[in-house]
Amino acid sequence: MDADQMQEHGPQDEQRILPISTASDCVVHDTKSVWPSTHVLIVGVGHYPYFIDGGPDSFEEAELGQLSSPPASARALARWFIDEYHYPPAPLGSVALLISDDADVPFETASGNWALPKPDYDNFAKAADAWYERGNTDESNRLVFVFCGHGYGQGRISSLLMSDFNFKSRARWDSALDLGAFVSGMATCAAAEQIYFIDTCRRPHGALLAPDAAIGRTPVHAKADPREGFTTRVNAPLIFSTGDELPALAREHGVSVFTAAFLKSMRGMAARDDNGETDWRVNNYSLLEAMAHESIRLTSPHFKTPQQPQSGEARAFDFHYLRENPVSPVYLVRTGGEACGPGDIHYELRGKPQIRSCNANDYEIELELPFGRYSFTLKQGETEIAKTQQRSAPTWKRASLT
Repeated sequence: MDADQMQEHGPQDEQRILPISTASDCVVHDTKSVWPSTHVLIVGVGHYPYFIDGGPDSFEEAELGQLSSPPASARALARWFIDEYHYPPAPLGSVALLISDDADVPFETASGNWALPKPDYDNFAKAADAWYERGNTDESNRLVFVFCGHGYGQGRISSLLMSDFNFKSRARWDSALDLGAFVSGMATCAAAEQIYFIDTCRRPHGALLAPDAAIGRTPVHAKADPREGFTTRVNAPLIFSTGDELPALAREHGVSVFTAAFLKSMRGMAARDDNGETDWRVNNYSLLEAMAHESIRLTSPHFKTPQQPQSGEARAFDFHYLRENPVSPVYLVRTGGEACGPGDIHYELRGKPQIRSCNANDYEIELELPFGRYSFTLKQGETEIAKTQQRSAPTWKRASLT
């Protein structure tokens, strides 16, 4: 998995040391906008003190252990929303971030160096209540929720485990979010467009719960007519990282497959130019298509069942407008299934010659290229072996070198 574009911009420069501040309501970025805005709440739970290897209070017979991917994923996604998210009808208004990991690394932004509250249930409930209030100012607001961590369940009947979940506690499910109840309760918020990204394993609760038992709590409850007094219906898709009864995959200490696919898709794989070639937009359906393609490519070489995100309960909407032409992959193969190497792929990028070396084990060459048409030539030394032309355009393109 290539995570070059997903690393957090941490405080690397010793000459730029900012004092560490505590984020009010977990907000690390706030534009103070009074117009319709997008408000983001991101939760990354990696360190569970009561799970296996969790520290002095760990329960070594717990079903679950520690995770290194959710903190990295949460930071990368928060950075993307702050630096790159672009949606003119509701520009970014705020990002709230809760993270638990071993490092306790502050999150640096232009406004400060923020200490991140732990995502135990109480901290989450306070952050979620403030997130609700920010969205409740206008029906044209947009709310985005991201959870990375441990979870149980299928579809809306899901429990998202906060950092204080303890299998030994008689009230352990009080430290879990009942996702379905939460989404139903959020329908009472004025913000009509709400998107939920859930990056967890989707194992059933099984013997952990009696039939019809509570699967968690919610900081906001549903009511009979949640849109009473509003003029718009709520559009609240849930996008899960993987299918029912399947794990969510990640590279240790790196971002998850779901996050890697999301970020790569936003660079251009998920863009569409239905409004003209200078107006590239990512919608919820094109996003799911692009993320599914990238997730399958990342996991199919290593797992019998590749990871593939799933979604439902949504109407079409634009999610993100690209500021520049999209970047998407072109896959080059040899006619007849021959290896591309040993040799070199020659092409031009923005008028400058480029060379991509290939070896005898390379049967497919992936090049991430800005939108446009390209000519590719395979050479061994000065000898031309094969050539082809192909344009780079979302979601992806394939071409045979002949």
